[in-house]
Amino acid sequence: MTIAPSLAKEHQVAEQPLSQQPALRVERLDAKTLAALPAPQWDRLSQHCLTENPFLDRRHVLAALETIDKGKAVDALAFWSGDVLVGLFVFQARSKIPAPFPVANGLANDYLLNGTPLIDKDQADAVISHFLELVSDGKAPALWAFDDVDLDCAVFQRLRMQVSGRGLHWAVANPYERAYLTRLEGGLEAHLSQVLSKNRLKDVRRTMRRLGEAGRIELEHVEDEARLPGRLEDFLRLENAGWKGEMGTSFLSRAADAAFARQAYVAGLAAMDSLLLDGAPIAMKLSIRTGGTAFTPKIAYDEAYKKLGPGMALEYMLIEAFYASDRLDAVDAAATAEGHSALNFFNNHKSMATVIVGRRRWQVDLLVWLHQMRERLKLAVLKAKARLAALRAPKAASPSTAAATDA
Repeated sequence: MTIAPSLAKEHQVAEQPLSQQPALRVERLDAKTLAALPAPQWDRLSQHCLTENPFLDRRHVLAALETIDKGKAVDALAFWSGDVLVGLFVFQARSKIPAPFPVANGLANDYLLNGTPLIDKDQADAVISHFLELVSDGKAPALWAFDDVDLDCAVFQRLRMQVSGRGLHWAVANPYERAYLTRLEGGLEAHLSQVLSKNRLKDVRRTMRRLGEAGRIELEHVEDEARLPGRLEDFLRLENAGWKGEMGTSFLSRAADAAFARQAYVAGLAAMDSLLLDGAPIAMKLSIRTGGTAFTPKIAYDEAYKKLGPGMALEYMLIEAFYASDRLDAVDAAATAEGHSALNFFNNHKSMATVIVGRRRWQVDLLVWLHQMRERLKLAVLKAKARLAALRAPKAASPSTAAATDA
């Protein structure tokens, strides 16, 4: 592997066209040197990449390394064309999938929901070719796993085209569908008639009417530096007050997770959309983006208004806002499993999966099997918990019922 000069030398954003830049070189980084990458270079790559991935935005990654991933052994391959950063593959050795051989797993945590590396759109073929050459020649890890990636996105379409030519192997594990919103030619009315079922549309209109009877409702969009931190705190409290807080999965359930949220979801990357009832948020949706697609990893609502359907109302109002403006090209539900509520409102889907690339076929096949076995085990555990909860529910209700009878 060709090692570039020390990161102590400041890399400036080159004004020279990338097509005239020197041949690519690559740096192998650890967590410390990754954090030292020049901010202008990383930011430029995030906004100029072939496939947008705000989860690998500098602010998102560095917030994780300082909080929830602090002390984690993280590495990266940084590809340079002259002094311009044109590729960034961030990975870790440890994974939820134990393997009997080394694996370069894409950086992962509970809030990183897209494992697509950042690759400059003007240098994509050169970066992918160089990356696969390193893997093939043994100058980079021999086995890679990219979690939660869109199989049809440009990065993985091009990656797959080049894999076989290098004598490498490609496989897919645990495919699922992710809800995805794009704009229909007929506008909002076409969306309502073609995407929402008649019963769903009736439910939405009934919900909007009931909320209107409860008070003044409006949709608020906040992304500026002055107001976003306050709305983020509102979101954290709202999420923690509901079932996620009870289950211990809210941001505020763990200090490191709360610190991550406050550092990662900042102006310039994040935005908050809120359904306000008489000026107070009763449903909120967090989004992040570095390009034309908004990714929405978190939603919360006030459970005191559960019967009024604030979550459904917020989804509907965001569809209206999407068609009323051309600021966004698309919205990605950013959910790592099927069955997300947005499936009822979004008109499209992405074919998601874990992509595994490696030098040895038997290792690729075994890693696919390990991923699939873990997924089956997880589903079995969830089903067992659901059955146990169903069995306990009548017993939990019996004492209160008896007390009411005695009274």
